[in-house]
Amino acid sequence: MTPQHDATPPDAANAFSLVDAGPLFRLLQRLGLADRELEGWGRRGLWVVALAWVPLAVISGVEGRLWDGCEVPLLRDIDAYTRFLLALPMLLAAERLVQMRMRPAFAKFIDRRIVVGADIPRFQAILASTRRWLDAWWPEMLILVFVYTLGAGGLWEPAIDTDLSAWYGVRRGGEMEASMAGHWLNLVSVPMFQFFLLRWYYRLLVWWALMWRLSRLDLQLQPLHPDHAGGLGFLSQLSRAFAPLLVAQGILAAGWIADQIFFSDARLLDFKLELAAVVAVTVAAIVAPLLMFSPALADARQRGLGSYGNLSMRYAAEFNRRWLGAGAPATDEPLLGTADIQSLADLGNAYANLKQMRLVVFDRSALTALAIALLLPVTPLVLTMFSVDELMNKLVSILL
Repeated sequence: MTPQHDATPPDAANAFSLVDAGPLFRLLQRLGLADRELEGWGRRGLWVVALAWVPLAVISGVEGRLWDGCEVPLLRDIDAYTRFLLALPMLLAAERLVQMRMRPAFAKFIDRRIVVGADIPRFQAILASTRRWLDAWWPEMLILVFVYTLGAGGLWEPAIDTDLSAWYGVRRGGEMEASMAGHWLNLVSVPMFQFFLLRWYYRLLVWWALMWRLSRLDLQLQPLHPDHAGGLGFLSQLSRAFAPLLVAQGILAAGWIADQIFFSDARLLDFKLELAAVVAVTVAAIVAPLLMFSPALADARQRGLGSYGNLSMRYAAEFNRRWLGAGAPATDEPLLGTADIQSLADLGNAYANLKQMRLVVFDRSALTALAIALLLPVTPLVLTMFSVDELMNKLVSILL
């Protein structure tokens, strides 16, 4: 008889997520800005924009640096408003999508009997301890301390590293003399943005640790599973849920490059190596943890090839003895439509499917989707490679 804990997915698996935990989440719950499903991310986005961007616009307007009044006014600083008006809300939108995809995902370890028997309590314990890491107060506290010391105080620099006068201040003698808007930028806007971004980086560290611990379980992978990943293909689909996070990273890159192009006479192609590095690092941060399952996949594939190879040999020998052997006994069974031939074909198809089993959980389409998500915000900058006249001439030549 199947044990009860084998038949019913545990609550830990049904409820696990990377994003519905931590002191900030609990505070947002008390304020009515978040629930367990992280719906209403648009309202949270409006609140963070109201704190990070609106005061910058108001103060810059009062100081006469909103549209003009300096060489880099606020509304022409693409890096500033892409960071606070687009990337920051996108970090919150990413939480909602990850929540939707992750909640049902981990129960599949039980539903598909990838984790069975004595490993189920270990599986539950891993998820429970990971949940405690996410819900602890100290990671967010350390992030907060960091952004108010090394972050805004020492590591952040404006995209335009020149002596141009800007809405946030002007550099004189190597020192930045901040305007009133610049003080709000350093005290509120930049720390807030860095906090949300580094909070995501911490979650990715937890994601790496979780994948490593799960990969050490005695996973019952099925080599013939049609996802060609032993039944773990749902993890590849789950990795795509991080696409909005990569969109936010792409927005950051696009804003920074745009300021370089418009204010420092740079060209888009000057940043091809930087963009390639950003794509490689950020996509790897999402999918590389799934490589920890590769040894188990390789072992399952090898065992499957051996088992089905032996089965195929026995069946082929029996088939040959019955239908093709020189001393085969006479039979009245008609050859056409016999189940033996269909079974032989099915066995061949199963063996061919087994040989297609991947040694990595993710497939090429997952990598492509994540790379496109990151590069999509950068694509409008391609237009900066052409003048208006060149662009119109190319359009006319294509259309006519």
